Amino acid sequence: DICHLFDKDKKQYHCQPCGICRIGPKEKYFHCTKCNLCLATDLKDNHKCVENVSRQNCPVCMEDIHTSRIEAHVLPCGHLLHNTPLVEPYFFPMTVDYTLCMYVFLCSQIICNDCQAHCTVSFHVLGMKCSSCGSYNTAQDGGLIAAPAVNT
Repeated sequence: DICHLFDKDKKQYHCQPCGICRIGPKEKYFHCTKCNLCLATDLKDNHKCVENVSRQNCPVCMEDIHTSRIEAHVLPCGHLLHNTPLVEPYFFPMTVDYTLCMYVFLCSQIICNDCQAHCTVSFHVLGMKCSSCGSYNTAQDGGLIAAPAVNT
């Protein structure tokens, strides 16, 4: 009645706290008030709450998680990632503790705008440090790659 969507196949429902319609059925989801997100009912008393976790972008694809139609995976630490082929090989079959920084499993090739060096460094969404001169005035020079395996 609120959003005027008429596609019974998707069994959409309006979540008042989220402020948007979700693909259902509604019986399979609940709204966690602390996370401020609708989650699968099997996570009801089985997830770590992170306040307003869905109001951040996916740290891998940088797309909005809250309004996305792509399913999000809840990590044991409580953070969310989109459940896509780009993300899965890096995060879901991991044998190390999920609470470690997620970015240690990704590297990126960069070029430094100060010294013109080409480097492979650990990926970070805010910036990547040139291993030649230490500058953060860098740009990605290729896609993300898996970090070398580390003995744990």
